[in-house]
Parts: sequence; structure tokens; C-alpha cells
Amino acid sequence: MTRLRIGFLAAVIAAPLAACGGAPKPEARMASSEGAIRGAQEAGASNVPQATLYLQLAQEERDQAVQLVKDEKNHRAEMMLARSEADAELAVALARAAHATHEAQEATEQIRDLKEKAQ
Repeated sequence: MTRLRIGFLAAVIAAPLAACGGAPKPEARMASSEGAIRGAQEAGASNVPQATLYLQLAQEERDQAVQLVKDEKNHRAEMMLARSEADAELAVALARAAHATHEAQEATEQIRDLKEKAQ
């Protein structure tokens, strides 16, 4: 009778643990990471050397996360996707900053040209 109780107790404890199976697949984070990478590409990150570095890093991190999901390491994949998204967003910021700097330089040159013509 004691063996039956121990077996039942073990089954009751093991059932919830087996049902959990670890963290769920990070599908929402995967989509968010892909969107951030696409946004960086559309912002012209591949045309700005410093932004290109972070865009490439974001893509590599996303690829690593896909492999982690295949290996059922979903929690680690979630963290890797968060890093990927952050790096992609940094690439966007760097691309926009470079674009704004370029436009400011062009505006400064136009002002200088107009001042020279006015004299």
C-alpha cells in the first residue's frame, strides 16, 4: 500500500512538470525581431557603416535564436531575440542620425552658397 501511495504522489508531482515543458516558443518576439530588422533595412542601415554592423549583428542573433527554438531552448531564444531587436533598433537610430547629419551638411552648404551670391 505504501508503494502505491509513493507512486501516486510521484505521478501527481510529475504531471504538472511534464505539462510545462519549459518556456513557450517566442513567436511574438520572433515577429517583432523580424520587423525591427526589416525596419533597419528600410531605414538604410546597410548604407551606413556603423549601422550596418548592428544590422548584421541583429540578423546573426535572430538566426541563433531560430536554432535555439529548434533545440527547444525557448527562454534563451527569447533573450537572443530581445538582443536582436535592440540591435536592429540601434541600427535604425544610427541610420537616421547619419541621414540627418548629411541633410544638415547639405543645408549648411546651401546657406553658404546663398550668402556668397548675396554679396
